[in-house]
Amino acid sequence: MTLRLKFSALMISAFVCSAAHADPADYIFSPVVEHGEREIDSKAGIARDRNGRSFWGGKLGVEYGFTPWWSSEATVNFGRELGESTRVHSLEWENRFQFTDTGEQPYEIGLLVEVERERESSEGYELRYGPLLQASWGAVQGNLNLLFERRLHADDGHTPTEFGYQWQVRVQGDSAVDWGAQGFGHLGRWDHWAPRSQQSHILGPAVFARLGDDDEDPQVEAGLLFGTGGAAPRATLRLQAMVPF
Repeated sequence: MTLRLKFSALMISAFVCSAAHADPADYIFSPVVEHGEREIDSKAGIARDRNGRSFWGGKLGVEYGFTPWWSSEATVNFGRELGESTRVHSLEWENRFQFTDTGEQPYEIGLLVEVERERESSEGYELRYGPLLQASWGAVQGNLNLLFERRLHADDGHTPTEFGYQWQVRVQGDSAVDWGAQGFGHLGRWDHWAPRSQQSHILGPAVFARLGDDDEDPQVEAGLLFGTGGAAPRATLRLQAMVPF
């Protein structure tokens, strides 16, 4: 535990700021790390804003669990507005650190540290970090992630640190399909939230499925999320597929 805390503190000191973004391919980060896990992770989402415009985003990454407490993923991010050409817009390096021993307690605690390099050098880097929380109550599993984001080294200067959140509730059963709900939001500056009309909050039902009886079989999930007003898109459909190899 001491080694992992020192390593995480080093990562935090290297990445002390971040900037908010709304991405239809956003997904719920888990604090649970599996040592030796190798996984191809594909995410996609399509959203429709309140002006009737549609846009979509995608992520394709490869993840590896280097230790029982540290997992790292390299991701290519791409997207477009419908009617325009698709293009790669950034490269991303995600690191998750687990502070608890899996299954020892009814809760898990972790940390996310992520750096994203924009395609246009003038846009600099986008950094995101924050605690990852998970708890179980019988068949119900809940997640809450509190994330801080900021853009650095852009031509227009550093931006204020902004605050976002993710939450998920999942009811686990004996079948291959679980049901639940998800939500994502951005509130503006972490120390001075934006007016309600400028915030973004989306939430809705989600479904989770394992394509087989083994933990190493592919998994898929999907969510249909609706904006609650403000700057949120009217509707977002998100899909994710995780394939071990």
